[in-house]
Amino acid sequence: MVTDEEGRPPRYVDKFLAEDVFLDDEYDEAGEDDEDGEYDEDDEAGEERDEPPPRPPSGPQTSVAPRTHPCWSCAADVPSGTSACPECQESVRHLRLISTRPPVHLRHGSCGPLNLGRHPSWAAPAVAAALDGERGVSRRHASIEMAPDGGLWLTEHPAGTMNGTFVNGERVPPGDRVPVADGDTVRLGTYCAFTVLVVEEPPA
Repeated sequence: MVTDEEGRPPRYVDKFLAEDVFLDDEYDEAGEDDEDGEYDEDDEAGEERDEPPPRPPSGPQTSVAPRTHPCWSCAADVPSGTSACPECQESVRHLRLISTRPPVHLRHGSCGPLNLGRHPSWAAPAVAAALDGERGVSRRHASIEMAPDGGLWLTEHPAGTMNGTFVNGERVPPGDRVPVADGDTVRLGTYCAFTVLVVEEPPA
């Protein structure tokens, strides 16, 4: 009978029944004891434990200044996303009326109608001066306005005009309020024509 050095029979351990039992030979293969006699799991894995990532330094966050654009009416800074200028209260959305005969470039917001004609106290001063002496344009000809809901409307003066008011070639009856769209042509009489443009907020 085979015995160990002390005369005892060898131990037999079923590895399938005792998975957590380490034999001397398996222990030596898996790893060696440290100098203090403790088993180091890092030696078995062959790697050091991962350190947690460092936290970002805490400090005051830098704020980004809001984007602005100049007001078309008073040139004050208007924050993007607002519907009206904080200084003059004019709406950001507005009209441009451009005419090559006579050479007129008008801007108008939502603060009431813009009167078009030759009368110096009825029409806007710049319009009355530009249309003064223009053939076919009445002293009180027509009005164009931007409604609070964003709609555009043109109305010929209730008293009527000598040579008529036209939107894209269609005559407007006196006193009638007709819709106008971006890019339409408004003609006063025979020769004076405006192109209507709608200007939204400038792109950010």
